[in-house]
Amino acid sequence: MDHKFVTFAFIAGIAFNGCQQKKQAQTPPPSTEIKEEIKVIPFVPPADSTITAQQMKAWANTNEFLDSLTQLYSDSFKVSDPVKRMHYQDNFSSAQDKICVLNGLSGGYKEYKWILNNIGNPKNKAVVEAAGVAVH
Repeated sequence: MDHKFVTFAFIAGIAFNGCQQKKQAQTPPPSTEIKEEIKVIPFVPPADSTITAQQMKAWANTNEFLDSLTQLYSDSFKVSDPVKRMHYQDNFSSAQDKICVLNGLSGGYKEYKWILNNIGNPKNKAVVEAAGVAVH
């Protein structure tokens, strides 16, 4: 199955779930869980901080979905109940990892952040330019 479709379906499910919770608090919402198991493999950054072309492509594909996820959860972090806020944070972090894995970053959000922090490394200039990513 196309990873972009699966990721989009996952985000759409989260959005649908959130809308249903606001409208029908007494009715349990439908599950937004993806049936296949998604596991994050512990990410170990390479010693030389070099990003591979595959990582760069996956990172670029993941940006849009993570931005959408942030927009979906933006109101959730404004709740005054700290227990609910922590629950939303846990769900958000889990969704970040799943989105990263579905887009080819098996190390989850930790790998995504590592790539983000190493894009400006001169060793990675060629792979970043080949991916069409602009570094500011």
